[in-house]
Amino acid sequence: MRDLAWACFSPPLLNLGQTTTSAPEITQCALLLTPPRQAWLAQLDLNAAPLMTHLSRRPTHRLGIYFEQLWHFFLQQDPEIELLAHNLAIQHQGRTLGEFDCLYYCHRRERHVHLELAVKYFLRLPPPRGSDFASALSDWVGPDNRDRLDLKLEQLLRRQILLGDHPAAQPALQSLKIPKLIKEVALKGYLFQAPANAPCNAGPPGYNHDCRLHSWVPFNQLESYCDTLKAVDYMLLSKMQWLSPVQCERTAETLTKHALKNQSAKHFSQDSYPLMIAALNESGRESSRFFITPNTWPQINR
Repeated sequence: MRDLAWACFSPPLLNLGQTTTSAPEITQCALLLTPPRQAWLAQLDLNAAPLMTHLSRRPTHRLGIYFEQLWHFFLQQDPEIELLAHNLAIQHQGRTLGEFDCLYYCHRRERHVHLELAVKYFLRLPPPRGSDFASALSDWVGPDNRDRLDLKLEQLLRRQILLGDHPAAQPALQSLKIPKLIKEVALKGYLFQAPANAPCNAGPPGYNHDCRLHSWVPFNQLESYCDTLKAVDYMLLSKMQWLSPVQCERTAETLTKHALKNQSAKHFSQDSYPLMIAALNESGRESSRFFITPNTWPQINR
């Protein structure tokens, strides 16, 4: 249920209007956390069976698909919304041109909406020596260095969300009786920078300051970084736990600082993919999260 609330109602990662990539007609998702939606979430917290049934219909170990499934559930359940289609592929000249993540009708606005969904995690590359703290979109890369914020925005805002403008999409829209679409984007996720940059709050262009900037640390600085935190325990997060802040009892899943170091060393002896860690307070609630990277990051896998 926390994942559902985070996916649909956490602050967007960027203010799209402040990036040079976005066009004026592309807006943030306008579905806000209203009192009726808060009441709905509270009811689900008491009885999550409808959500669990929905998720069980298509079990997945892919975070992006899980994120989309949470959105589909909300759009299907909300009385202000009529979900008309999701993951609707459009063919053009024998190939898939793209797909609509969500097409819905908003009864309150009396408009049809094309909503594109994305959940992303980007780490800021270390700035060159002597540079200031300003960062470009291209300075933020995915944990495996194969994703980059500027390229993701280019794909999302100049291709995916414009699918409804393509002539090949018109027959599908007409069959759904959609005359015209509002273009909306829900880009969620987390940003991470090296602790040395943290006091400057140096997010990328368009960074939404309602989203906390987290840290990434190379393995050889792990102990000294943990000493700056007021954490009681730590938890290594599997990818399916990357959405909402975690809350857990002290169990075998929680790690002391010493155990975290040992487990990270074992991981990096076999794999170079960064580890996502949650720092936990005395109540087992996540107080912060951070990536541990190999000492050679970001040179590897580039």
